[in-house]
Amino acid sequence: MPVLLQHLVRLQRLQRPYPIRIPTPARYSTFWPLRTAVPMDVHDSDTFINFYAGAPPLNRLSFQRSKADVLNAHLEGAKFLVFSEGRPLVHKGKISSPYFVDLAAVKPLVGAGFLAPSPDAENEKAEESRREGCILVFVGVDERGCPPGEDVHITHGTPYFAIDATPAGTGLYAVKGDAEDPARQGRFEAPADSEWADARMSASLMDAWHAGLFAAARPIVDWNARNRHCPACGRRTYSLWGGWKRSCVTARGTPEERKSCFSNTGLHNFGHPRTDPVIIMGILDETGDRMLLGRNKSWPKGMYSCLAGFIEPGESFEEAVRREVLEEAGIVVGPVRYGSSQPWPYPANLMVGCFGRAAGGQSVCLDLDNELEDAQFFPRSVVARVATSGSKFTKEDYNQLDEAQENRDVNAPAFIDPRPMDKFENFTKCPPETAIAGILMRQWALGTHATHLVSSL
Repeated sequence: MPVLLQHLVRLQRLQRPYPIRIPTPARYSTFWPLRTAVPMDVHDSDTFINFYAGAPPLNRLSFQRSKADVLNAHLEGAKFLVFSEGRPLVHKGKISSPYFVDLAAVKPLVGAGFLAPSPDAENEKAEESRREGCILVFVGVDERGCPPGEDVHITHGTPYFAIDATPAGTGLYAVKGDAEDPARQGRFEAPADSEWADARMSASLMDAWHAGLFAAARPIVDWNARNRHCPACGRRTYSLWGGWKRSCVTARGTPEERKSCFSNTGLHNFGHPRTDPVIIMGILDETGDRMLLGRNKSWPKGMYSCLAGFIEPGESFEEAVRREVLEEAGIVVGPVRYGSSQPWPYPANLMVGCFGRAAGGQSVCLDLDNELEDAQFFPRSVVARVATSGSKFTKEDYNQLDEAQENRDVNAPAFIDPRPMDKFENFTKCPPETAIAGILMRQWALGTHATHLVSSL
């Protein structure tokens, strides 16, 4: 049977209904556990909080973002997480430790802070907590150690802001005129005992609290930097609502100017930060004893990981899993089960982790979208061995991963590995536990609940 016809038959099989597993009351705790912290051994947990998630316990106070006076009051006594071209400021020689500065250190950038609407403003909504100049984002308030108050309008704790110190007119997302813009002339002098660190490498070494703060701050700074022009009309945009919204400059113009851009009428998704959902899956063979892993040709040598891909409009998680695995590896997947999720701030993804079971009697085929260099079903013993010894990444490794994400060549010819399926010597490195791919692999290969995981599919 021709290869194309074989895949058409597989696609028809995907239309067949799969049994839906409805949790009974006795199993509610399996699907909606009341855990609020990472368990001692994540390998033995069915659902848990991943790295970057669940911390910090910041009160984001989203209802205060439009109030310039409240935000400016938070500036005094706040801690600022500083970025330059996406790189966080850390203590020199200790990249796992973010270097927080106070208002005095960033005053040249902050300037007058957030601007309130003028009394004669025609469009007050277009003026709420307006910002000129550098990117300044209100992340939230750390209320740890503060007794709960009776009035929810009164906050206690330490405010946290993120600020972009990229010199005006420089960086990947610089726009014409930045260097000459008076509002962007403030300069930040990094302290002598600090340095700029690689974002991925630094964050992966942070403790859970600081990594969570990083994951909340960096995507919003990045989103502001990427969206300096209005998608509707091409004019410049400006920041407001504490960095959580951008509006076209026409919103502050005359009625005629406001009518010239449709972004000023209705609600539009490009005016607010976006999160891109990505499905990532641990696909098991029909026996449950092997997991499908693949590698991109641009990854560090010896690295394999779970297959992943962006969820497309009109897809459920389960449908995205089946489509991605079929496209990347030519494998038809039957039952799919949600595992856990993880925010991934590179730049602003939400990783949706799932497990799935492949139908029997299939072979890997890489020549559909030609995205992977190799993909194989690896036995549990091999995955367990690499998971316990092959998760250390160098700065060069992280750079390779960044470049692979930015420069994916979907038309590159696939490499078909001629090796027998019982030889896996080229698999020497896998994602660490700070990435959900590493968690999915370890849950299956090292967790004592792996039997339950397999039987539930």
